[in-house]
Amino acid sequence: MNTHHKAAILGCLAVATGTIVWKRRTFQMPFKEFTRYALYMAVMDDEICRNELEGNDLGGVRIEFPDKMDSLQMRYHLFLQMNQKKSRQQILDEIAAMEQRLQDSRQYIGQPSVNLSASISQK
Repeated sequence: MNTHHKAAILGCLAVATGTIVWKRRTFQMPFKEFTRYALYMAVMDDEICRNELEGNDLGGVRIEFPDKMDSLQMRYHLFLQMNQKKSRQQILDEIAAMEQRLQDSRQYIGQPSVNLSASISQK
């Protein structure tokens, strides 16, 4: 083999390797799976917030959430936007963390109301 053939073969291998790397980095999960994860995360987030906050007071105002359907729709669209650039593994890691937090939040069910305070910190 002469030098031109070797250069052509190496060039083809470089292009093939680059294509494989590019496809792996830009691979998006199927839309149906992506939307199912977003809905699951929205349902869990809504339940966590209701378990931890509903019925408590914040600055003298009682915390109440909107109807579940309205709340879920807003959260669903939020999770669709937030997860657009994330990989499947990142989303699954977040879901696992949310499932653990949901389990932890169940301890607040049936607890008496608490006066909460909030402060805004500037960085």
